[in-house]
Amino acid sequence: MSKVIYIEGTQDMDNGDLRKAFARLFEKELKGCMPRVIMGNGKGQTVDKFHSTPLGPDETRYLLVDSDAPVKDKREVCDCFNEQKPNRRADCTPENTFLMIQEAEAWILSQPDVLKKHKISVKRLPQRNVMEISDPSDLMAELYKDSGKEYHKVRDFSRVFPDLNTQALKSYFSEFEDMIASLAR
Repeated sequence: MSKVIYIEGTQDMDNGDLRKAFARLFEKELKGCMPRVIMGNGKGQTVDKFHSTPLGPDETRYLLVDSDAPVKDKREVCDCFNEQKPNRRADCTPENTFLMIQEAEAWILSQPDVLKKHKISVKRLPQRNVMEISDPSDLMAELYKDSGKEYHKVRDFSRVFPDLNTQALKSYFSEFEDMIASLAR
């Protein structure tokens, strides 16, 4: 059985390699049973590729996108994705669709020590659940600016993301824990 995960984020590698960054992070948990990682560009494009790409023999397909808002009902999100593509090759379900709440940068913001390691000031990081931050990428840009740097969503994300502690991610984000468990099966 082959596993493929479609992830929201650019395929363009001019400023960094998001596919490689995600693969390096996943490898910490999934060494020996790694899925094929496909970057799908924007959210709509990624969901469309998930729905439209012909399935390979014995392929199990997964989707990972930003939620861009708090999520009350994941089944509702999946149904909304499915309604956008009536003739699809794969359905989004709560078992194969995972959400970065609200953006992937929330995963980074949950581990201030990783930011400090990259010489990023975390003084303005709010002392609350990072999943409640409505625009984590905007906060990342502010933290970088406070550190005399400019945050680039691909370049800097690709550098910092693989350094995250996956055990901490699993305990903080149930979606990450569920995704890893599904991919490891």
